[in-house]
Amino acid sequence: MSVMSVRIDDQKRRALKVIASLEGKTIGGVISELIDDYIRKNKMNIRQISEKSGLREIMMLSENSFMEWDNEEDEIYNDL
Repeated sequence: MSVMSVRIDDQKRRALKVIASLEGKTIGGVISELIDDYIRKNKMNIRQISEKSGLREIMMLSENSFMEWDNEEDEIYNDL
């Protein structure tokens, strides 16, 4: 399992913690559910794009998203 850090403002974090605890969940559990839902909803979009343009084009579309991960601040996570 990988580790991911996300920056959110304190007010959102507090609200998320309260809501999650009221539902008997952890923040990590809520985030994991949200990610699962996001992936499930978007799999069809990815499939349609790949059928139209091929895998290489999909990788090129996502390249900009991964560029933000390549920074000195997050270097500590490379060895995890």
